[in-house]
Amino acid sequence: MNTEHKYSDLPLSLYSLLSTIACAALLATGCGPAGDDSSRPRGASEQPVSRASSVGAGSSQKQRQAEFLNRIRQSDPRFQTIEKAVLNENNELGLVLSRSVEMDSIPTLMRTMLIQMNKEFPGQDLTVIAYAPTQPPRRIGTAHLDSSTRNMSYTPEHQ
Repeated sequence: MNTEHKYSDLPLSLYSLLSTIACAALLATGCGPAGDDSSRPRGASEQPVSRASSVGAGSSQKQRQAEFLNRIRQSDPRFQTIEKAVLNENNELGLVLSRSVEMDSIPTLMRTMLIQMNKEFPGQDLTVIAYAPTQPPRRIGTAHLDSSTRNMSYTPEHQ
């Protein structure tokens, strides 16, 4: 039995899932500076935020959020998985997903994002909301991490 696999032999849904996992892995490891303004991903902060300039806990929280968002954006510079990422003051992450993301891969992506958020914002209840790239964006599903029980849940949106 031949156990050797080639990427070109993978079904599109598996390839999409692997792409999602690869983006999440890049998010976990972080990326270097984006370079000049022409290479900055759409929706990225105008000026990268540095931890060294942090003043006070509120400022530090906002800087960590900005850095986290920039890592998400830099991990997918061609917008193959995530078209837009927004994080509010309650650490609720909104993700507008690309049309190429398969519905079956969304719970895995959401779980990966919760794990990464928990590393950056430990001890906090966290929420990730996935949106379809429509005008206006349509909610697809919500993932939640309860910090007290460490339980993760995903609830798809009903049409």
